[in-house]
Amino acid sequence: MKVKKIADFFPFFGMLVASAVIMCIYLFAMNGRELVRILQVIVSPLVTLVIPVLNRLCGIRIPLAFNIAVAVFALFAINFASVLNFYGLIPYYDKILHTTFGIVGSFGVFILLLYGKGEKLSPWCFFILIMFCVLGTAALWEIYEYIANAIIGSDMQHWIPEMGEVGGMTVEEFFKGGYDPLWDTIWDVIVAGFGVIIFYIIILADKFCGYKMCKSIYRQVQIRPAKKEKKPSVEKEAQTETERHVD
Repeated sequence: MKVKKIADFFPFFGMLVASAVIMCIYLFAMNGRELVRILQVIVSPLVTLVIPVLNRLCGIRIPLAFNIAVAVFALFAINFASVLNFYGLIPYYDKILHTTFGIVGSFGVFILLLYGKGEKLSPWCFFILIMFCVLGTAALWEIYEYIANAIIGSDMQHWIPEMGEVGGMTVEEFFKGGYDPLWDTIWDVIVAGFGVIIFYIIILADKFCGYKMCKSIYRQVQIRPAKKEKKPSVEKEAQTETERHVD
């Protein structure tokens, strides 16, 4: 049991090492000095502490594999994307991340619903709840990006171009050229929905495979049915009745 409790923190220690490496690359190889990016590297390992804390506070057992998936996603979404600027290096990197969030987020809601006796819901209701939860979280993230843009002047929506690229453009030409924050916001939510659909396909394929793909999740999360009291057999009841008459 103690080994399992320590294993819960493996993703955290892995993220600490990865973040230390990213910090060195950013500070020395890229000569970066932006405070926001440095804070992102420092804070990113804390994401992996959410699940161990939930396990202890709520008395549940969210699978370690899911926390590892969260750690890997945080590494690519925070350290690689923002700090090392993979957004600018890899085309559609932002959309790939939001799609991946749809998949990982769906599994997270799926696990929590199972712990909350969600298996008693109708299948259509179960999966609609997952879609709504993931899309709602994606929308909350877009609100956060908007607020960050407004308060600290960041470009989390990745639409502000270099002035050299704009030149003498009119406002109309500027937005026709693809620089549209609304387009970015809406498509981020849409591709998160695509991620949920991919999750549905995985669960459906798992069903046809005899629930072998997600076996470890079901084994750790599934609520065990209460033991039923054994009813006495017919012979035993007859014997008891006979003894009662004899007495």
